[in-house]
Amino acid sequence: MAGNNSGLINTGEIVTIVSGSSRYPDTLTENLHTLTQRVLADLGQDQVQQQLRSGHPLPVHCRAAPEELTGGRNGARETSAALADASPLDLAGPLKNIAAVYMEESRSQLLVLGRAGSGKTTLIRRFAQARLEDADWTGKELVPVIFSLGSWDPTATSLRDWLIDRLERDHPFLARRRRYKRTWATELIVMGHVLAILDGFDEMAEDLYQPALRHLGAFNLPLLLTSRHEALRGIKPSEGLFPGIELTDLTFDDCSARLDASTGWAPVLDRLSSHSGEPAAARLATVLTTPLMLTMAEAFHASGGDPECLLKLAESSSQDALEKRLLDAFVPRTYDPVLNLSVPERRRWSAERAGHWLGYLATHLKKQKTDAQKPDAHAIGAQDIEWWQLGTTMSLPARMLVSGGLCGLVSGTAVALVHALMSDPPAALLSMFLNVLGIGLAFGILHGFASKIEVGGAFKPSRMQIRVRGESRRVRSRRVRESLLPRVGGGLAGGLVFGIVFGGGFAVYAMLLSYPWPLVALLLGNWLVAGPLLGLAAGIVVALVAWLETDAKPEESVSPTDLLRTNRTIVLVQAAVVGLVLGLGYGTAVTHFNGFALGLPAGIGTGLAAAVGGCTLTAWGRWVVLVRLWLPLSGRLPWRVNAFLDDARARGVLRQAGAVYQFRHARLRDRLAEAHRQHDQPTEGGSR
Repeated sequence: MAGNNSGLINTGEIVTIVSGSSRYPDTLTENLHTLTQRVLADLGQDQVQQQLRSGHPLPVHCRAAPEELTGGRNGARETSAALADASPLDLAGPLKNIAAVYMEESRSQLLVLGRAGSGKTTLIRRFAQARLEDADWTGKELVPVIFSLGSWDPTATSLRDWLIDRLERDHPFLARRRRYKRTWATELIVMGHVLAILDGFDEMAEDLYQPALRHLGAFNLPLLLTSRHEALRGIKPSEGLFPGIELTDLTFDDCSARLDASTGWAPVLDRLSSHSGEPAAARLATVLTTPLMLTMAEAFHASGGDPECLLKLAESSSQDALEKRLLDAFVPRTYDPVLNLSVPERRRWSAERAGHWLGYLATHLKKQKTDAQKPDAHAIGAQDIEWWQLGTTMSLPARMLVSGGLCGLVSGTAVALVHALMSDPPAALLSMFLNVLGIGLAFGILHGFASKIEVGGAFKPSRMQIRVRGESRRVRSRRVRESLLPRVGGGLAGGLVFGIVFGGGFAVYAMLLSYPWPLVALLLGNWLVAGPLLGLAAGIVVALVAWLETDAKPEESVSPTDLLRTNRTIVLVQAAVVGLVLGLGYGTAVTHFNGFALGLPAGIGTGLAAAVGGCTLTAWGRWVVLVRLWLPLSGRLPWRVNAFLDDARARGVLRQAGAVYQFRHARLRDRLAEAHRQHDQPTEGGSR
């Protein structure tokens, strides 16, 4: 029933809820309906793109999960065991067999096992879509939502809290509070209205497997978990986890039906079906038994590769080498300008350059996962390409140097220009040098402090939006009160650090010039007072800007680009107001005591430093500094990062999952990372 829209829930009511820009969903039913439509739209878009690229998905085979993983808790064993003798599951169909296994167990929990590339993620995405499109759906059942488990740290956050956080990130309208109580996302998770589909248990850091299993064993809400078999070795056979199925290999008939249309495969398939006992033929046949590798074999042939050379390679290479050869063909096939004539000319990146950039993204994720295994680190998204995390795998000193240098350069140059217009050029050059050094050092250290305080070393984007209208005065006043203490406290702390570093720098400079000690102490004391005062003012201003912040509306999409654009607006408004208020205030104070000649450059420098420096201490500002400037300058990402990521999604290399991107195939991601580390990027002719 994948193509039958008659089973959608109360479409008329949904349209009213989603398209009505003047009101938010205010009841449990309305929020569930809106969430259902959002999930269904995302899944449907992904399926359409996948079919446009490769036709209908392959069928998969399954059997009952091993008893050592399910134990005596496998109440659905008879049902799932029957699947072993049933016809293959058609991923383009309604997946009623899987639904039967899932519904058999009263706790509504199911385990889906499978080796790399066996189709686990495709299965659960079609399962979620099929349940929502079922003609028997009443709208009162659980709403299936897919969560990528690789970013969960069970030693720091409970599974329930992590699910709530991810639901609010990908569906910000659920972050609204219910009349001063918990958010709607909390309500849906805690009350069991969401079927949490946890994808990729094996993507977590290995040292987190055991604490994660303890959380899962105690979790009594609906869920569906996917994993590789080896990641669940810590389960005791006497305990088990919950009922499950295991995806098995494709049959030769599945492979031949997919490849036979390509005449170049005919002689190879004849040798594979001859049962001659050739080690090379057996090795290649084993490689082609997963949906991923079968798809890669199609890409290999489409990019000009000769299937006969795979048999020759199999004679002298391992199964892993064969898989790498097939994976290396994917990027050249995907970015071939002849095979992708529909791609706009402005987005036709070469396979070599695209492979290099994708390799950096894959390495970024792999490094995050590796860092998460360190004792003092947190498990961050090894699956999710989060724009606010990009660049954070650079060393902290490097990030401090780049961010501080930019702040100092912008502010110092502006002050120098004003000095040059009002006084002699040598004084302007000296002023520029001192301000670049002082402001850059101060904000660089601030960046380091903020990175250490933030979990995972990256700033989180705001889930709010800037609107002049849309909410009542009571709600806006409450939001200002709630944000006042945290923002003022942050401003005070930042101002104190700035005053110590900047004032200390000027004190050292004065000492080098042999200034009298009282004057040195006066310079230091001046900034020890001025720094916290400026920070206090900045915190108050940012807190007052919360009056303009409103919750996201349900009809607004939550793509990575939309989240980035929303945060850009918030940051620019805050920076403009803070820079204007602090610049005018400090410039007026200096003018009063020292005259206009010093007050004007001081005000301009302070305003620009506060605005630019404050920006770099936000998720969007860090993204601008590292991802839009530094990483393209160093050749690790393209200048049009957003266009490249969106294009990679359209080509099928990435998928969009709420507010983040993910590699569609984990095995491909790992191969791209490996090739990037070895400086062995696949090229247009490299797979032949």
